[in-house]
Amino acid sequence: MAARIEALLRRRHELVGLPRGRPGAEVSSEGLTHSEYARISDALFRLQRGLTGNRSLIGARYMDDPDILAAYLFFYWPVSYAQVAGVLTQSGLRPSRILDMGAGPGPASAALLDAGAESAVLVDSSSSALDLARRVLAQGGTHTERLRYVTADLEGEEPYREAAESEPFDCVVFGHSLNELWIETPDRADRILALAAAAAGRLSPEGFLMVVEPALLATSRDALALRDGLTALGWTIFAPCPGRDRKTCPALAAGPGHTCHDELRWDTPETVRILARRTGLDKDSLKATWFLARPPKAPACLPRSAYPEDAFRVVSDPLLNKAGRSRYLLCGGSGRFPFSASAEDPRALKSGFAYLRRGDVIRVENPEIRESGWGLGPETRIEVLPCG
Repeated sequence: MAARIEALLRRRHELVGLPRGRPGAEVSSEGLTHSEYARISDALFRLQRGLTGNRSLIGARYMDDPDILAAYLFFYWPVSYAQVAGVLTQSGLRPSRILDMGAGPGPASAALLDAGAESAVLVDSSSSALDLARRVLAQGGTHTERLRYVTADLEGEEPYREAAESEPFDCVVFGHSLNELWIETPDRADRILALAAAAAGRLSPEGFLMVVEPALLATSRDALALRDGLTALGWTIFAPCPGRDRKTCPALAAGPGHTCHDELRWDTPETVRILARRTGLDKDSLKATWFLARPPKAPACLPRSAYPEDAFRVVSDPLLNKAGRSRYLLCGGSGRFPFSASAEDPRALKSGFAYLRRGDVIRVENPEIRESGWGLGPETRIEVLPCG
């Protein structure tokens, strides 16, 4: 990722049309002038409000605004890239042929290409976003003859049609794009399910669907509903749900105020850190709801899950209850329930309980069975499983 960001910064003016600063102007550590940061920050604030605040930009052609496109490139592009890279790290999957639906300026494709993919077809309704994707991907040493760019409306009748000559694909990815489709359409959920499920006909035998969505309550729950809709059609969830590859999501059943998201670790690039500080956004960690799914036609010999059946994922930050117990929510084959320990119990440190983080996949031996879940007992052992 550092190489990608460095390449972006080297050609920032040509890529997004930023005006060059006057000779002798004070320049930041990464080569952007303070006036450039001010311009990008203003556009970033508009973009953030329009996508995750009042969501006024949803359904609009906001990528055609050059200032917003610049803000996306310097802030959300690295974020989206890192999220897809993190998903690949956790799953261990390395697809070769990619179809990127709602590609924008190409962060998901870039992450997949940098992980070893040999070719990609990028589909988006904005030709401006695809033009930027073409210029960005040309900076990373990618063989550009293996890339195709298709301008198409994902809400249209045949959004996959123009990519058909490159089929089959090893991965069809929707990166932060499904939540922007069919807004306020009564049968929106059915349309999104149909669009995602249609990917099955474009996948190779070992291919999979990748969905990455924002961790907002509404967008996260929509992604989980899509996950469950696909399992009802016979798809299996390869990640991130240990023991629940063909089971529904318990977070949805817990009520309308519940959801589930991951929190990916990353080294925040300097440009992102400065823009986050200027706009009051927090990107020290990356929150997203995501899943990888294999279609019903997938060969039985392929693994159904990235994790052992007896594993559990930590799906919350540490919580402290009134009784002075620290607890996490675990999710696995037997459901979603709390795992707790006394905040003063020295075994919490010795066992590793106190160091668990959201997203960890663990095995637990000999838990103390409590009325509301599990507790850390004298014989409890915790094993944190490696990613990928």
